[in-house]
Amino acid sequence: MSEIELRPATVDDTQAVTDCIAAAYATALRDLPDLPDVTDGVAEDIANQTAWVAVQGGDVMGFIVFGQVDGAVMIYNLAVSPSAQGKGLAKRLLGVAETTARVSGLKKLRLRTHCLMKQTVSLYLHLGWVQQKVSGNSVLMEKTLTE
Repeated sequence: MSEIELRPATVDDTQAVTDCIAAAYATALRDLPDLPDVTDGVAEDIANQTAWVAVQGGDVMGFIVFGQVDGAVMIYNLAVSPSAQGKGLAKRLLGVAETTARVSGLKKLRLRTHCLMKQTVSLYLHLGWVQQKVSGNSVLMEKTLTE
């Protein structure tokens, strides 16, 4: 099996990224009726934000999109294909955002996730994130970057 390569996303990746996100969120979309359409606006995200893909053998296995908001890097979406989950790919993709934050002189990463996405929340906690605020079904999480 070939190595997984991380690279900036391009508009040519839009359909593959959309498919990856849909697969990654399939269970949550089925079980959480109030989850928004996580595939909406992929082309715009790729064009207007910082977006990276994880590619293996020509297939998109993961995706992250983020931008700078209020002195922090805000993760807007992170998705890993079910076939690639459990292999550290989310951590690698988050590492791209972390490196971007450090290069920009920023000390925090933030994201919002659904409070009922227990595995997702657990993953972030395992990776050193903390819950900052719960509002309705949304959990604001944050990671402070150390030197």
